[in-house]
Amino acid sequence: MKVFNQKINLKQVLIVIALLLISNSVKIFIFYLIRLKGDIDFYSYYHHITILIFSIVALLSVLVSWRLIKKIDTTNTILKFVKVYILSFFIFISIGLIIDFILWTTLSSQTYDFMARFLNMLSVAFAFVDIFALTSAFLYFRQSQKITLALEETEKEKAIIQSQMLQKNLEPHFLFNNLSILSGLAKKKPEQMDDFIDDFSDVYRYYLNHGKKQLAELKDELSFLKNYMNLMEKRFGNAYQLKSNIENTNGFVIPCSLQLCVENAIKHNKASVQNPLFISLSRENDRIIIKNKLNKVDFTLGTGTGNEYLKRQYQLTYNKDVIFTETDTEFIVEIPLISQI
Repeated sequence: MKVFNQKINLKQVLIVIALLLISNSVKIFIFYLIRLKGDIDFYSYYHHITILIFSIVALLSVLVSWRLIKKIDTTNTILKFVKVYILSFFIFISIGLIIDFILWTTLSSQTYDFMARFLNMLSVAFAFVDIFALTSAFLYFRQSQKITLALEETEKEKAIIQSQMLQKNLEPHFLFNNLSILSGLAKKKPEQMDDFIDDFSDVYRYYLNHGKKQLAELKDELSFLKNYMNLMEKRFGNAYQLKSNIENTNGFVIPCSLQLCVENAIKHNKASVQNPLFISLSRENDRIIIKNKLNKVDFTLGTGTGNEYLKRQYQLTYNKDVIFTETDTEFIVEIPLISQI
């Protein structure tokens, strides 16, 4: 259950409602007895003013009670609400008796009968049970909402920190993978090293310029992906081929998100020039779909860093989900497009 967009425990709400019903039933009965046997004149201005004064006292009693209970009870259970409710009742009677004594001795010539006035004040306290109950419930639920908000903020901050740590891990991850390619070229195709270094400089420059930004234009990301595939071609030839069917390049994505998906496809699947792996890119409304056939390598040291980073970033920043789907024959990633910054 949510109240003003905040989660509220339904069981606690029902308990408070039950207490309100019980206390107000007592109040109605007390009013009935006062009407029949009491000496309060419901048409007297004096009694109206007195009721106003005691209403203010009832409210202040709850506020004082809340502060006292909050110091000794740091929990937020329904028992705390009950403690505040009961303590405010007794604080009200204590202050009420003092006020009643002052008014009685000032305005009346009769002898002050403490027991009679105490019973009278007890009936007055029951007449104000709705103030005790409603104010206590308001303070209780307000604190519940604050605690819920604080917990949600803490969890969000924790997730953001974890996401930032993942992002920091991506840079050495990206650098290490490409240095491995360079190492492979040095052994097998040293004549291609200069071209690879030039291409790698362009790709890494984009990575550094955009890696810490929140969003990149889809057209820029596709261009970056094309340059990245040029690097892969120098290492694997045409073993891994990218087929893009995207014509509408409007929209934004998290920088390097498409590259991470393509990199995972290359890392986790075997391919050769004779039996290439085709990685397809397409657009369906507000999502980019990356697909590849499965031809898994026997062993990989994958840590899932890239996928975890994408999921967290899209969820935390834009409340959108990156969907990973694996069937018997293919792996599919759905990247949500952001329409505007």
